[in-house]
Amino acid sequence: MENNYTNPAISIRHNIGFGNLPLEVNKTTGKWNHQNQIHPMGYNDHLNRAGVGFWRFHCSGNQLELCATSARMLQLNSIQGLNKLSRRIHPLSRKSFLMNISELAATGNGFEEDLHVVMKGGESRWFRVSGILEQQEQGSNMVSGTIIDATAFKLEEIRRMDVMAFMSHELKTPLTTLRLYLQAATKFRDLKNKDFFDHQLGKADLQISAMNNLIDSYLSISIEKNAEAILHKKKFDLSQLLYDTVSHYAEINPDHVFKVELTESLFIDGDRNKLTQVINNLITNAIKFSSVNCFIKINCEKVAQGIRFLVMDHGMGIAKADQPKLFKKHFRASNARTGTVSGHGLGLYLSKQIIELHNGSIFFESELGVGSIFGFIIPSTIGD
Repeated sequence: MENNYTNPAISIRHNIGFGNLPLEVNKTTGKWNHQNQIHPMGYNDHLNRAGVGFWRFHCSGNQLELCATSARMLQLNSIQGLNKLSRRIHPLSRKSFLMNISELAATGNGFEEDLHVVMKGGESRWFRVSGILEQQEQGSNMVSGTIIDATAFKLEEIRRMDVMAFMSHELKTPLTTLRLYLQAATKFRDLKNKDFFDHQLGKADLQISAMNNLIDSYLSISIEKNAEAILHKKKFDLSQLLYDTVSHYAEINPDHVFKVELTESLFIDGDRNKLTQVINNLITNAIKFSSVNCFIKINCEKVAQGIRFLVMDHGMGIAKADQPKLFKKHFRASNARTGTVSGHGLGLYLSKQIIELHNGSIFFESELGVGSIFGFIIPSTIGD
């Protein structure tokens, strides 16, 4: 900050990332002029188009001043109390922002943070806010800084975090299965013959291949923003995939009873890896939310709309109040939020996206305390 007390106005310079632009403040009143004439050369128009604004908080009077750009971005008046802005800030950001202002007033150390603001219509927007301390001649302190609309950057950051969360979620299944195969090989190393070890290690290798495929898939998403809409289609036998998948789960979950109903070979033209993720998720949920020795039924057959797959369990079921929100991201049913069942509320959300990419639909029926049926219907051939 530079103060020039020989000029009619105090020139305060804020580094906003692309150069130092002068902000004119009246020396007598200590306020920006009401027309917000930041510079006679027209900097105001450039800042407005760039989404950069200025703000100032008078510590003694609890008064917040916003330039025209800041007021427009935040949908607030140019002069008001700080509590008006505070009510708009998301609770997870509010405490940090107010603490930063308090610490700045006490220590003089500047700050910069991302502020999550909920707009009048309920829309979330994020702003990169910086603040520095101004000490006035009369001894009162003011906090001033810049505000930049960072919503696009934040949404991209959230999308990338979601990709990582999805990837972590989907890697858990093959990792758990791989561990069980290796544990079984170690446990029975003195009791089984070579064929048993070859069999266990072969299955472990298949799980490693599954993880490699998942990693390749999600790396593509991180590189290509719309890659989640890309299907790597090929013709394969869904019945054989189901038989192999259920065999794996039956082997590593001996305390559950699995029944598979497959009438014939069911060839489909689709993304084998993505459909495997959906099937794994639905079967894993049936296991997680069922008690020991519970009966789990897997059925797959041709129907008029294509191929129908379903998993039926006699587990804890889902309350009616939770059912409309089941496929929302990060949602977990109330009986799953008690801590007895692990998860992040991503599996069903991701499964729904994958099935819809196959021009299909996902469905469920559930009754609390009785059990659930989850499944999907997809056409045998998915158009380009």
